[in-house]
Amino acid sequence: MFANMQLLIVEDNVSDAELTVRQLQADGIDCTWMRVATEAAFRDALLSAPDLIISDCTLPCFDGMSAFSIATAEAPEIPFVFVSGTLGDERAREALKHGAAGYIAKGDREHLAQTVRSALARGPSRHRRESDRAPLCGDADPGTDAARHLLARRRVLDETLQQRDSPAMTSIMLRTAPSPAALLVIEAQLTRDRFARLLSSANLEVDTARNADEALERLADRVHALMFTDNIDLIRSVRQLPLGEVTHIVFVSSGRLLLQSDAVHAGANGCVSSDARGEHFLTHVTTARRIADFAASLQLAVRDNGVLSTIDELTSAGRRHYFEQQFPREVERAARLGQPLAILMADIDHFKRINDEHGHQIGDEVLKEFCQRISDGLRLGRDWVARLGGDEFAIVLPDTTASKACAVADRLRETIGAGAFTSRFREISITASFGVCALDKVCGSSSDLAQRMVRAADAALYESKHLGRNRVTAGCIADTDERLSSA
Repeated sequence: MFANMQLLIVEDNVSDAELTVRQLQADGIDCTWMRVATEAAFRDALLSAPDLIISDCTLPCFDGMSAFSIATAEAPEIPFVFVSGTLGDERAREALKHGAAGYIAKGDREHLAQTVRSALARGPSRHRRESDRAPLCGDADPGTDAARHLLARRRVLDETLQQRDSPAMTSIMLRTAPSPAALLVIEAQLTRDRFARLLSSANLEVDTARNADEALERLADRVHALMFTDNIDLIRSVRQLPLGEVTHIVFVSSGRLLLQSDAVHAGANGCVSSDARGEHFLTHVTTARRIADFAASLQLAVRDNGVLSTIDELTSAGRRHYFEQQFPREVERAARLGQPLAILMADIDHFKRINDEHGHQIGDEVLKEFCQRISDGLRLGRDWVARLGGDEFAIVLPDTTASKACAVADRLRETIGAGAFTSRFREISITASFGVCALDKVCGSSSDLAQRMVRAADAALYESKHLGRNRVTAGCIADTDERLSSA
């Protein structure tokens, strides 16, 4: 049953992935494995149909919950196990509730083999199988990967913002990078303790490790801008890590020049005597602090870029680029499962007049409330919204027939026009127009089907405008194609 298991590991740290594999092998589970750290690589790896997925929760450019939601939608038959130090009990329970096969803390890997055996013995979760293959209602729906990915990104954005009413970009750019940390991996305890005192006096947070394996685990948990060590093999290992280049490594030497030369060739940035103190020691610390500030800022920038490339900073809807990536995947998924799919195009009637009469600041407030009213009327974690530009929004409704899509659009239209939009200065009544394109069953998946659906919904929106605004018009792909060909 466990011979030559095909394992997919979602992990940005090579050493951490190797620790997981070694633990499984030590417990009698043989496997071949592949490691990925980005969404694109994860989607490609799913095509190889692995027997099991093991995922960290937090990666610099991707996150485990997003990987889980993609796997739930794209490959629900593959058991998914979290091995993470950051998932937390509440999110672990949420993941298990929605079909994850298990959750193991990184410091508790000795129980991993038992969890893996149980997951493989159970096979695919019935809940996950049914949730992807049949339309669901109510709380049972696990949501599509695009919608849940947007929710996950919004959570990161909400945690990032220091003031809820501040523009996201401004708040992110004004954030302070985390305090740099130093790691001590020195065999002699007296030397290790003395270096710890010196580093603490320089306002550096200090971690210690007793050996190379423990040091690699510490480095997997967080970025350390500075490391003092007397272990040359560890230096080589650290330089192989994805984030190893941002660590300033100082070799602690007993005075032998040959060892110092070997340390530099292994990747050390400098050497210091084991009895170093005073200015010579502080020189390394000062250099490391400068590198630390840059490394921490770079780490924030990578993480924030992933958020801001997905989320529109004004409305918290998806960005146009995100829509152009994800909607074709929604079409492919619906075609593969033979399910319905709908897209709505919506914009605010006479929005230019609002900007001209009240100013762009009021216009921005109207856009935010408009998107919020739309989002409040959709299924959480299942439907999703993207801002395509200006006041035009696309609303994606998976597993939704044409009649239901028109009903949703009409309900949203009524919600927009039911009450005035309140700003800090005045109340503004607005209406919105909608265009609908829906397929009761997506059959086949031609490469341009997503584009044809978007064109049909956009043409229907234009028709709503032409007929007097504040209305819903259903479009047809065939009609749109005929108009384009005749033109």
